[in-house]
Amino acid sequence: MKALILAASLLGATPALAQTPAAPAAVQPIDPARLALAEKSVAVLVPQGVYMRLMRQQFPAMMDAMLANMETAVPGGRAKARAADPAFDERMRIMTRVMGEELGPLMGRMEPSLRTGMARALAKRFDARQLNDLNAFFATPSGQAFGEQFISLFADPEIMGEMMKAMPMMLQEMPGIMKKVEAATAHLPKPPKPKGENE
Repeated sequence: MKALILAASLLGATPALAQTPAAPAAVQPIDPARLALAEKSVAVLVPQGVYMRLMRQQFPAMMDAMLANMETAVPGGRAKARAADPAFDERMRIMTRVMGEELGPLMGRMEPSLRTGMARALAKRFDARQLNDLNAFFATPSGQAFGEQFISLFADPEIMGEMMKAMPMMLQEMPGIMKKVEAATAHLPKPPKPKGENE
């Protein structure tokens, strides 16, 4: 269940993962003309209310696809979950409904910040000619259609299903990756324990 909740959390963040804000001191000025062009692009890519629609319309299908692929990711996982929790399927249905209802408004409140960050990122990564080319495309029927579907692509069951298929490989590789992390940080002092944790 933790994996499903994590995936649901990542659902809204996926398009913005590359938009992690820099520290205030590292913020560089952006050409206002390029920023204006980028904002025009973002208005198409992140239309008003897109996250609310995504959570209400596609979130249940995305979760259903993840559950359907659970056996691929963790063989026998769904059967084990049902054995441990007779109400597993009903619990998943309720969780999907409640999370979709609650995440929609939450993500809606985050939309303006996402637009701001995406516009700044586009203005830094693309020059004026490229942004004009993008906006010319977005002005076409095909560009409009692409913009309307851009965010929802990341929650498409086809994509989520392929991600779930890769889960066994990720689980297999993770112990080795963590050993390399431990070796690379071995020279550092041990991190402080959380307050209240027994010595």
